[in-house]
Amino acid sequence: MKKKIFSIFIVLFLSNCGFSPIYLQEKNVDYHVKIGNVEGDRLINNLIVSQLNRNNNESSLKKINIDINTEYKKIINSKNATGAAASYELVSITLIDITKDNKTERLVVNKKFIIDKIDNSFDQNNYERTVKETFASSIVEKLRYKLNSLE
Repeated sequence: MKKKIFSIFIVLFLSNCGFSPIYLQEKNVDYHVKIGNVEGDRLINNLIVSQLNRNNNESSLKKINIDINTEYKKIINSKNATGAAASYELVSITLIDITKDNKTERLVVNKKFIIDKIDNSFDQNNYERTVKETFASSIVEKLRYKLNSLE
């Protein structure tokens, strides 16, 4: 009987401890982002724009204009004995110009990742797409930190 009461107490105590996931939608966003010029890799840019628009506060008085320029490269990192590519280095360089109150700041985000060549081109493309999605998520995370630190 004591074990049941103790178990119920632990469950009630832990369920009300105030835990919330880190990546839960930000409810206290105090800025409105307007996306201006978007250039470069289409997939990475679309993912960045959609993630920024997801948590945009339309009624905020802080208006921020953003221009995005993303350069994506797939570079042969190593070759096998026959001279065919064995691994690739995926490189993303993103330049983000943040304009608020006629003051412009530039955020530069460099991401690199090395992948092995996969014989199946469909699987290779899907893996590269996953890496691009990861790049976009980390770019948006750094951008949100920057936007929250602007005064």
